[in-house]
Amino acid sequence: MKINNKRLIKKFDKDAFKFKEVFVKHFSKYKPKTLENLHNVLPNDLLPKKVVKVKNDQSQKIYKFLYKIDKGYELKKSNNSSNFLKLFDRFIYFLAKKIFKESLVYQSKPTLRIMFPNNKAVGDFHRDREYNHPLEEINIWVPITASKKTNSIWIESRFDKNDYKAMNLNYGEFLIFDSGLKHGNKINLENKTRLSFDFRVIPFSLWSKKNKNINKVSVDAKKAFKIGDYYKLMKI
Repeated sequence: MKINNKRLIKKFDKDAFKFKEVFVKHFSKYKPKTLENLHNVLPNDLLPKKVVKVKNDQSQKIYKFLYKIDKGYELKKSNNSSNFLKLFDRFIYFLAKKIFKESLVYQSKPTLRIMFPNNKAVGDFHRDREYNHPLEEINIWVPITASKKTNSIWIESRFDKNDYKAMNLNYGEFLIFDSGLKHGNKINLENKTRLSFDFRVIPFSLWSKKNKNINKVSVDAKKAFKIGDYYKLMKI
């Protein structure tokens, strides 16, 4: 599948991949009517006080709770996954088998995102390669809530066009896009919380152990861009 300079919207089986149910269970202690309503039920200390910036978009207090969705995220403890990451690995197999039709090198643990009203999920418009990522990576974005207008992800249509457009997706849809396309967020004016996760893959036909990024590390987790650290390999 050719992704060069493209944005593609695909669908997955919501009964086979019950991501939303996992998130609903995780937040059940706060008794939200819907996940989009989380900002109305979470305690104030879990809500951001200011609009997030690049340096703190993953360090908000809410993320300490959010990443407890799976014990596999706890780096100092057992690396064994529970429901969410096991479901994620099955999703990667689906992508490899049905979408890319080849083995995939993939980000071993997806990045979780939460976007509250009047705030952002990421600090600025960017390309992942600006943060040491390999050029061969392909980005995949999976919203857990319906994501429309200002609470969605915005992406340019072609390299360096800067003509950003909201990628309006419903739950059950996901976005595949060239990592060279600049993307980011607007301020969320929809009065709805947005939950999503994202990750990066490299088709095995494009993977090279001689990749110049292999000795570089990810900015947040400080993981090397090699299989067994930042990446895993899904064979088909």
